[in-house]
Amino acid sequence: MTAELALIGVLATPFLQALLVLVLSRPPGLRDLTHILGSIATAVCAAVLIQALADGESARIVLAHPLPNVELAFTIEPLGALVAAVVAGVGVLQAIHNAGMVRAVQEKAPARLMAFVAMTSGATMAVAFSANLLSFFVAYQVLALAAFPLVAHRGDDDARRAARVFLGTLLATSIALLLPAMIWTYALTGAQDFQVGGVLAGRVDPVTANILLVLFVVGIAAAAAPPMQRWLPAAHTAPFPAIASVQAVAVLPAGGVGLLKVLAYVFGPALITAAPATQILLALCGAGMCVSALIALSKTDIRERLAYSSLAQAMAVAMGGLLAVPVGLFAAALQIVATCCAAATLVMAVGAVAAVTGRTQTTDYPGLGRVMPWTFAGFAIGSASLIGMPPFSGAWAKLWLITASAATGVVWAAGLVAVAAILTFAHLGPLAANAFAGRAPTDAFKRPDGASILLVAPVILCAAATLWLLVLADPLASFLSPVWTPR
Repeated sequence: MTAELALIGVLATPFLQALLVLVLSRPPGLRDLTHILGSIATAVCAAVLIQALADGESARIVLAHPLPNVELAFTIEPLGALVAAVVAGVGVLQAIHNAGMVRAVQEKAPARLMAFVAMTSGATMAVAFSANLLSFFVAYQVLALAAFPLVAHRGDDDARRAARVFLGTLLATSIALLLPAMIWTYALTGAQDFQVGGVLAGRVDPVTANILLVLFVVGIAAAAAPPMQRWLPAAHTAPFPAIASVQAVAVLPAGGVGLLKVLAYVFGPALITAAPATQILLALCGAGMCVSALIALSKTDIRERLAYSSLAQAMAVAMGGLLAVPVGLFAAALQIVATCCAAATLVMAVGAVAAVTGRTQTTDYPGLGRVMPWTFAGFAIGSASLIGMPPFSGAWAKLWLITASAATGVVWAAGLVAVAAILTFAHLGPLAANAFAGRAPTDAFKRPDGASILLVAPVILCAAATLWLLVLADPLASFLSPVWTPR
């Protein structure tokens, strides 16, 4: 398979998958198989693109030329390819888990739910492989529109309210802030392509750089940087397949990689020119990270607790990018990878628990590890990774983030990362420990056969994936080096 064909495949397959899931919705087995095979095909294409980049190949697809020097185009580069490969790989496990969830809880309109999960994944691929600001903006709008029905899937008042907050925040900020920033950048440079070294480097004065940075960071609300982060906890009432897409496998990773592409390829060294705004945004993200982790401690609904926990992890991504040094970008990329694996593990684990026990309150978790040992083993590993405990992937991401903060003289940022890790331990650690230490409930299962293999296996495999950065950190540093090294 050529790189160009793989790029077409990774962008088109999820949308074809969505169509086939709707057309082949009966019998359920055929629907589920289509959903899983489509996810596998996307992951294979993403893996081919990773290998193509490692071999020094390139690929670019141009769909339109709407403006001089501006194309609606998609291309492969290390940062987007890495995130796309991780998201697609975890997406296979999510697809298997989705098949088990919709059966276990007898989800209404399961084909529609799976179709929008696939479309959200496709939009995430488009964000990751966007070649310029225009392509990113178009893909970002598709992502918001595709994820909106997932949040609204239940159809009740809470779901409609959450969906309005979700869509309103993402679309309003992108149109009111991100779009003007794109137009301003085009006026300054005459182009919008993402390029190593930054298109704004040497072309922007300090005042303009500071304003543009704020517009971009706040305008990409999917990255969950303050103050536009309310959409994430608002979506916690969605079905578990939707929560996984929003918090772990699509929306949040897409926002993170989109923000990093802007910081690395649009600003580059120009971030130094925007030092005042950088420091303010760093402080907001650092404080927001600690506050989110603290709020999570107060939530007894496990879905809401995980939403605030994921929010704290997302702000760490923004902090890494805003440090304006290669090691900070590397830390941010590792943080996206680590959060994707760990958050997906946790959401799938609590989804399995809710499906077979009906329990979604943290007060009901003591002792459940004794009756669902494999599921809670995965939950414990995912929690350890989000906390930052070695040897799991979250530890290396946070270590590099602390190193980057100290190297740039922003020691207080390193302190905030450490405080957030302690607070994350406080709201996840005891929960995992009490699940095994408590007395096993005698009436745990509302389903007499317990959890199916479709619910348990993805949790274990995704938890195991949190170990991969232990051996791949150095190769990833080499793979990502072109992001900050102009050729």
